Amino acid sequence: MRELHQRLLKMHGKPYGVYKSLQGQYFNFGDFTIKFTHIQGDPHAQPSRAMLSAKMSSLGFSEDLHNTKEKEIALADFLLRQFDKTAENISIVKTHSQIMQRNSLFIENGIVRVLVSFNLPGDGRRIEGEKASELLIGILSDWITTAMYWNNLNKEACNAHIEYFINRNFLLSQLAEKKLAAFVPNGAILPRESGVSEMPMQNAVPFISPPELLVELNLPNGERVAGMGIPKGITVIAGGGFHGKSTLLHALEEAVYPHILGDGREYVVIDESATPIKTEEGRVVNGTDISWLVRELPLKGNTKNFCTKNASGATSQAANLLEALELGASTILIDEDASAVNFLIRDERMRKLINAESEPLIPLTDRIREFANKGVNFIIVSGACGDYLSLANTVIAFTEYKARCFTKELGTESGKLKIESRVVDTEVFQDGLKPSSALEKSVKVKVAAGQISIGMLRTDLRKFPTFCHQELQRGIAEILYNFIRENSGGNLKDALKSVCEKLPENETNDLALPRVMELGAAFLRINSHC
Repeated sequence: MRELHQRLLKMHGKPYGVYKSLQGQYFNFGDFTIKFTHIQGDPHAQPSRAMLSAKMSSLGFSEDLHNTKEKEIALADFLLRQFDKTAENISIVKTHSQIMQRNSLFIENGIVRVLVSFNLPGDGRRIEGEKASELLIGILSDWITTAMYWNNLNKEACNAHIEYFINRNFLLSQLAEKKLAAFVPNGAILPRESGVSEMPMQNAVPFISPPELLVELNLPNGERVAGMGIPKGITVIAGGGFHGKSTLLHALEEAVYPHILGDGREYVVIDESATPIKTEEGRVVNGTDISWLVRELPLKGNTKNFCTKNASGATSQAANLLEALELGASTILIDEDASAVNFLIRDERMRKLINAESEPLIPLTDRIREFANKGVNFIIVSGACGDYLSLANTVIAFTEYKARCFTKELGTESGKLKIESRVVDTEVFQDGLKPSSALEKSVKVKVAAGQISIGMLRTDLRKFPTFCHQELQRGIAEILYNFIRENSGGNLKDALKSVCEKLPENETNDLALPRVMELGAAFLRINSHC
């Protein structure tokens, strides 16, 4: 710490660029070591970055708080949330209601690493050494001390956060045994304050399971949690407008990631591969077999290897479904309001007017039983498409946020459906791994509002689920870059799974670890000619 203090004082009054001499340097901060990973070029440039590292034992944490991967993730998430107030000119990534693996604060093998941003002070183009020392040695040290030492934390809240995460994952592990696609606990608060808020709605009606679907799941301590178990198979969520059906579906969509205590949806769990399927008019499709839902197209020919730069609503939704299954999804979530009508249904009068030979689109109603018989679960919100009621195993009807239910058994049939993951072909995109302009000296990975660019390559996630936050998009982008550059072939699903096990090392950008479903969606939407 003294060494850094003296170094900064010697820089005082020198050109701002002299700060660059700190980049890559390590300094002792007592229990912490600081490494400067990026130094800004001027006072108005992208903030400087540093990685602080420490032994958990030095910070007062006993080993039993982080002796499993599960506990490491939960404790790291709790500590990240302790930086609730931004110190002067210092910041760390903002947290959301989801618990994710992030590189901004992570714990591994008894070591914690924290990635922080700060603006190095300058007077015009000159270094202010004394202010820099006050910022890094005074303000930063105090900020870290308050948030990171065991004796300064709310110990009960920390233990509760870790215990909750373990409990939630224990509930999830019981879905397969109970033959459930999802579980919604009694008392859950599903509505949000608004469409742009993650906060639970005040005075909302708590969710209560219909008696027919009531199940109890165990917690590790022997306690039981009661709620609605959504059985495997085809489930239709019906009801009038604004009565709660889409609210339930949105809660299920977001349950693929754990939510923090107090969110209202914390014990909602669903098959981890669950994927929402929506219309995505204009999307890129790269060689997807959509022939199960789209016959040969006029002028475009065979649909077993369908390629387009501008998919229609129905063909985009067909591609989304079949790609999700190819990537390993076993639960599909569909909202009628976000779907193409001709993807979902085709009524009898239209079938009589236009025969099957003249209509390339095969509605989902004609295929859904075959998908279900192969182990694919569907949870469908329907307020107008009554055709799905006769196809469903389970119907949940909402009135004023209260759920009713009826179920029925449907016989199974043998089917010819077979979804296989394609062989990876990243070579076709490797020509795009070059600077996107003459001004750039290297391949740049950029993320902006759901649009990812990697050199000359572009992929668009703007219509992907709303929980795909900036750091998750950045994680997708960084992993995708490495995947395209280094992959040597093989099965797409397995290849993506292998690179989604751990975040890439990156000391300058905030990343979160995506699922195969998000990473695969980005890969399959690459347009190298935009």
